[in-house]
Formats: sequence, structure tokens, C-alpha cells
Amino acid sequence: MKKVVVIQRYIPQYRIRFFELLKSSLANRNINLLVIYGQPGLKDELKKDAVDFAHGVYKRNMIISIGKYEIYWQPVLQLIKNADLVIVEQASKLLINYILILQNILKLRKVAFWGHGKNFQRESANLFGELIKKILSGKVHWWFAYDTLSARAVENLGFPKERITVVQNSIDIHPLIEAFNHLDPAIVENVRQNLGIQGKHTGLYVGGMYTEKRLDFLLDACQLIRQRVPDFEMIFIGSGLEVYKVQEASRKCSWIHYVGPKFGIERVPYFALSQVFLMPGSVGLAILDCFAMEVPLITTRHINHGPEIEYLKNGVNGIMVDDSDDPEAYASEVISVLIDEQKRQSLVEGCRKSRINYSIEAMVDRFVNGIVKALE
Repeated sequence: MKKVVVIQRYIPQYRIRFFELLKSSLANRNINLLVIYGQPGLKDELKKDAVDFAHGVYKRNMIISIGKYEIYWQPVLQLIKNADLVIVEQASKLLINYILILQNILKLRKVAFWGHGKNFQRESANLFGELIKKILSGKVHWWFAYDTLSARAVENLGFPKERITVVQNSIDIHPLIEAFNHLDPAIVENVRQNLGIQGKHTGLYVGGMYTEKRLDFLLDACQLIRQRVPDFEMIFIGSGLEVYKVQEASRKCSWIHYVGPKFGIERVPYFALSQVFLMPGSVGLAILDCFAMEVPLITTRHINHGPEIEYLKNGVNGIMVDDSDDPEAYASEVISVLIDEQKRQSLVEGCRKSRINYSIEAMVDRFVNGIVKALE
């Protein structure tokens, strides 16, 4: 039986179902999957989304802080001794990667990267780290790219196209769709009353709260929206280094509601309450939540988006505002969707149609096929 090892810094809640399905699917191919994971660093810990994986092995990371950067040592060498393929995150801060890549070069074991291909959040990218990443990215045996945008980034590094698997990064949206479609209106009304929401025009933000999310920009835009749409209210869900900005705004403005971290289907009533999903900064897998629960995403053409931004079709399943530096331009576009129900419903229909293209089962199938080819 072949053995494949996936090493993760930590496992966020949204990845559990993926690893469950991947382990089962590989077992059907007579391939044993071992997932090794540790604990998050400071920035990720504040998201409060780390979970344990019952079918994995926990090994505590050694984390070294150097200024605002963190370097990880993952003590996993004993666990991967007889692995036929080791899949690691593409990250220059993971010291184990250097050892594994050397082993790959010496043909002692096959090593694969899984990642974006580059740091799409260019404002926060460390130039030295990105240079190292470029050098190392061509030294592995195989690549599992998040989507076609990531695959192009890897190809641009000179990596052979035939050794790149595009996995089409996804989450398990079926429980969200099921819960949304069968949601008891009484639950939604209860959440509305608990928050004290009075109006019919509500915006929603769900995600990490850190610099790349541009919370200052969003809060400024919300003030502008409120001026022109008097019953507009805003819900914030999540946590992170800059959560204090939202907490302070919610104390000053009764129409801004900070809920805290929520995961899985417990977020569904908040989506059901909302007409638009506002995220002017970095967009990643949150776009799939919008598709699943039929709340159009409105963002900006900013440099910090993850590769999943290619899932957005401007004017079809969401809105991409060209001017990324003007809260007024962003607010105007949000207002146009809020007050034009026909326009909003057209975007909602686009969300419904788009969600059938992104399933976690398809992602698992692509990943498994890539593993089989890499082992060959």
C-alpha cells in the first residue's frame, strides 16, 4: 500500500470535510493518507478557526517570531520516513520544506507543493520570502495548484505544465445550501430581533479581520451607505488582529453589529438576513459562501485577492468595483444593488448558477488523480 503524507501548519475548520473525503477516496485506490498538523501562529490563532482532525496526527509546531514574521519547525521527520509522497504547503517560512526539497532533489522521496503559486496579497508579501519561494517552487516533483490562476503562476516559474494538478479550491457547500434552503423563518426573525435590526437593507461581512481585508475602507463606505440608505445596517462576523476596529465601530454606531466568530451552518441565518456581502479587501473562499447562500459579493479590483477571485464574474454573480481606493465609488455600487431589487435578484440568480461548478467532491477527485499521477 502506497503512503501519502500531507503536512499542514494547522487545520482550519473548513478543511475537515476535504481531508475526510480525501482519505476515504485514496483508501479506495489502495493508498494510505496521513495528515500531520500542528497549531496556528498568532495571526491565524486570532481567527479562532483551528480544529483537530480525528484521523490525523497532531505534532506541536515550534514557532519562532522574528519581528512581525513567524518561522515554523514542524517535527515530523520520524512520521514520514516511509512515505512515497509528501505534500506540503508552499511557504518559505516552513523549515521542513528545505529538508524535504533537498530529499526530492536527491531522489530520496517525492515531494509536492500545494498552494497559490505566489503570494497574491502583494501588499503583505515579503520580497525575500517570495524570492525563496520562486527558487524552491521549481524543485519539487509535483504541484497541486489552487485553481487555474495559481497554475499559471506556477507555469510562469518554468514548472512543467504536465506536472501541475489544478484542484479548483473549494469547501463543502452542500450543508450550507441545505440549511439555507430549509431555514425556519422564525430563526431568522429571532436573530434579527436579538441584533436589533430594524431596516430592510442589510450588509454582511464574514471573514478574518486583518490588514489585507481593508476594514477601515469598509467602515468608511458603510458610513456613506448609511447616509443615503437610512435603514442600512451592517453585520460583522469573524475575528483577527484588527477586530478592535469593528468592535469600536459597533460601540459608536447602533446600526453596526459585531457578532464574533461563527462557522459552518451557524452563519446561515445571518446570510438570510442580508442582501449584500461586502468585502472590499482580500477575497478568498468566502466567495463560495456567497454562492451557496445567495448573497452577492461586492468587492474592489484590489491587488490582495486570493486566486479564488477568478470565480467572480462581474455583473453576473457579484460586483467588482474598478476604483479600489475610493470608498465613495464602492458605496455607490453597493447602494445601486440595495435599491434596485431587479439588479440584485439577477446577481442572486448568478450565485445559484455558479455554485454548481464548485463542489468539494470535484476538488477531491482532482486531488486524488493528481496524487496517483505523482506516484507513478
